[in-house]
Amino acid sequence: MTEMYKEIRKRERSGQSLIEVMMAITMLTVGFLGIATLLSRSLALNRVTANDVTATYLASEGIEIAKNLIDHDVYSSGDGQWGACFTGHGTTDFELDYATRDCSSLPAYDPSHYLLFNPATHLYGYPADMTGAPTIFTRDVKVVVNGPEIKVNSVVYWTGLDGAQGNINLEDHFWNWY
Repeated sequence: MTEMYKEIRKRERSGQSLIEVMMAITMLTVGFLGIATLLSRSLALNRVTANDVTATYLASEGIEIAKNLIDHDVYSSGDGQWGACFTGHGTTDFELDYATRDCSSLPAYDPSHYLLFNPATHLYGYPADMTGAPTIFTRDVKVVVNGPEIKVNSVVYWTGLDGAQGNINLEDHFWNWY
């Protein structure tokens, strides 16, 4: 009787191992898909953060360049003409980059001009000023001279991989201290 009982038990359990293996594979697959989705999303958010940081530095650089031109204007003119660099151009929106050394020719902002990145110098600039790889960033430096105050807005625009539009807008005010 025990032999017959063992045979019946064996037949009842004959497909159970196959079902257990299939369930284990399914659970592992779902787990790995979850991890893959998490990694994919993490990489996408990393790119968004990198664009935000780069744009912030580029916007900050735009304000710093405008400040340098204001200082250059005051010291080089001899009579300390405050804000003369940014008046008389017919625009308040400029394309300034690290190569902008004086006020003789300040290019007007054109949204179709993307900043280039030079991997040798690690600097960003506009096509007339340098060679390099095109980026997704444009920088509009808005300068408004109002008596003893100069207001500078540096706005960096870009389009992300998913088509989302991004921008960083930094503002600073400079006062006539001369």
